[in-house]
Formats: sequence, C-alpha cells, structure tokens
Amino acid sequence: MQRADPILVFDLDGTLLRLNSFPLWVLYLTFGRIRRLSRKQRLHVTWLALRLLTLRKLGRMDHETLLRHMQALWHFATAGDEGDAAQRLGSLLLRCMRGNVAPALKLVTDGAMDGVMATAAAEEYAEALSHRIGLTNILATRGGRGRGEPGNSGEHKRVRLLAWLQERGWAGRPLIFFNDHMADLPLMRESSIVCWFGSDRALTEARQAAPNVRFVACRGLSEREMRATVAHLYQSVTLAQMTGHAA
Repeated sequence: MQRADPILVFDLDGTLLRLNSFPLWVLYLTFGRIRRLSRKQRLHVTWLALRLLTLRKLGRMDHETLLRHMQALWHFATAGDEGDAAQRLGSLLLRCMRGNVAPALKLVTDGAMDGVMATAAAEEYAEALSHRIGLTNILATRGGRGRGEPGNSGEHKRVRLLAWLQERGWAGRPLIFFNDHMADLPLMRESSIVCWFGSDRALTEARQAAPNVRFVACRGLSEREMRATVAHLYQSVTLAQMTGHAA
C-alpha cells in the first residue's frame, strides 16, 4: 500500500537561509583564503572570477553560464582542498540559517519525517552544508554537467525531484514544500502545501498562480509556532491522503 505521510522538501536560498548563498560563495571563491593556492594563483583566480562577474553585469553572460564557469573555477581553485574549502564556506553559511526552520529540520534529522533538500545552489558547497544541518538527501545543481542539463531550478527541479522520488519508492506521496520564490512554481504546483518564506507580495502572486495549493505564511513564525504548524500540516495532509479529501 502506498504511504500517505508527506515528504518535507526544503529549498535553500531564502528559505533555510535568510539570503541567497550564491553571492557569498562567489565572494569566498574570489577573495577567500583557499589554503593550497600560492599568491600568484590566488590573484589569477580572483582575476578570472572578477572577469566572469563583469561579463555577467554587462549582460554578455546569463546566470546559468556564470554558474557553470564558477563551478569549474571552484574545482580548479580548491583541487586537493575541496572538502575543507566547502566546510569552511559552510561554517559561514550556517550563521545565515533561519532560526525558525530548526524544528522542521529536526523532525527529519530525528527520523520522524522524510525530507530532502532541493536547491539551485551548486552541489560543490550545498552538499556539505546539507550534511552539516543533518539532511542526507539533497538535489543540487551538478558540476561538470553537459550542455543539455540546466541548473536545478524551475521545471528541471520539478522533473528531477519527481524522478528521484520514483527511484526511491516515494512517488505519489504528498509534498510539503518549504520555499520563498516564484522560480519554483512548477514544484509548488506538485505540492499539497507550500510553507512560504518569501514576501507577502510574492505570496499573493503564488496563490494566484497555484490556486489548488494551500499556502502557509511561515517567515514570521517563532520556533514554537513552526513546530506546531508543521506537526499539524503533517497530520492533516496524511489524513487527507488516506481519506481522499483536500488538506
């Protein structure tokens, strides 16, 4: 019999984190202390990174291309030190975690609920950060991907997550999606409930674009309120799935 209990799906930037991790990653890559590099190599990496950012600013490169180049530059700059570099960056990002998401994460890390992080962030640092906060399941933007494979966002995130759920035997279970941005509308439409961490204006837009999805504003909740909210949503979605009624 197919399980009726939902899966918690966490976005990273703007949701688990209060901000977008991409600029911090780029700053760390451009100016941070990467142990194995000589001064000359460090200056070369900085110059390459600044050149890429300039091309992006001038509109001669889209974000997807910039991300590909930054991932390649990260592998060059951190060769032999990649794990430690990702851990040091992760320590910086941990300071930017939203405090009120801790109860939801704990339900997953304690084994009470199943969960996965699905993020557009580069796997080069997102995987290390995910493990630091106790999430062992993560889908991020892969490095070294072919030209035909986009970043893990939008429609590609939806397709990739559904395929991953199918492979794991979790297909068909309802999703509670923690998110903050309209870029993830395709995955929002696959969810039973969206725990919203974005702006009120974007929330109104999201509700109009996904009228069959229940949205719950979570950005201003305390940790205690978040714990109670997630527990209630989990129970109501499970019951709705078992009885065939909307949550």
